[in-house]
Amino acid sequence: MNRKIAKVREDIRKAEARAREAEEYVKTLRAKERQLEDEEIIARIRAMQGKGTDIMDVLRDVQNRNRSGSEPETEGTRGGTQHDL
Repeated sequence: MNRKIAKVREDIRKAEARAREAEEYVKTLRAKERQLEDEEIIARIRAMQGKGTDIMDVLRDVQNRNRSGSEPETEGTRGGTQHDL
């Protein structure tokens, strides 16, 4: 077999192996991101429960913030108390 062809095939195998490793790394990072988001939600819920805030309002605020990337609404600007997420 031609050495140039063998070299190219070896480079392809190496590149494919690196791509698989990169995909696994991205999977790991996404799992870590999800875990950190879950921990943040739990911490916010626990903090709000101590203040006597309605848990559904807290969950709605977190959900809205995750959608828009903005801070949750304050008590004074929040609409009704409908509990449907």
